[in-house]
Amino acid sequence: MLQLVIVILFASGSSTVVEKKQLLCRSDDLEILYSSCDHSTKNFSFRVEPCSLKFENKPRWKGFFFWIPRNDITTVFGSVTLWLANRKVLEWTTNLCSGMDDGYSFCGALKGETINTTVNISGDRIDNQVGEYTAIFKAFASPTSKKLLFCMNYTLIKKK
Repeated sequence: MLQLVIVILFASGSSTVVEKKQLLCRSDDLEILYSSCDHSTKNFSFRVEPCSLKFENKPRWKGFFFWIPRNDITTVFGSVTLWLANRKVLEWTTNLCSGMDDGYSFCGALKGETINTTVNISGDRIDNQVGEYTAIFKAFASPTSKKLLFCMNYTLIKKK
């Protein structure tokens, strides 16, 4: 009987799946790995081009994402948190979809509808130090909601 209890406890404890990080892209100045931080984010992916931080002027990337939402997309609030070691270096939140005059094509999509779109990304010149950064991208149904629409974890390794 004791052996059966030990087997059940061991089996239930080992059923938790930790998602392995996957390589997104690699260049001479940057390497990006990703994993889901939400067990139900199986139908979400994001990539960026170019895979580099070398820009003469203001950085400009193309972001490509694929998503099959679990809910209707009427309002979406996104957040990005960037960490270097144990220090938070950026925290940003924004209203992506408000339900009226939205600027993104995925706003208004229905549950189960395939979203496959491209967005332009620009920002200030990045002069952060070399090292391993962790970026966590989350989307919620509202600013006060704990209803997570998706969560992705990116590791950015900035090289010399």
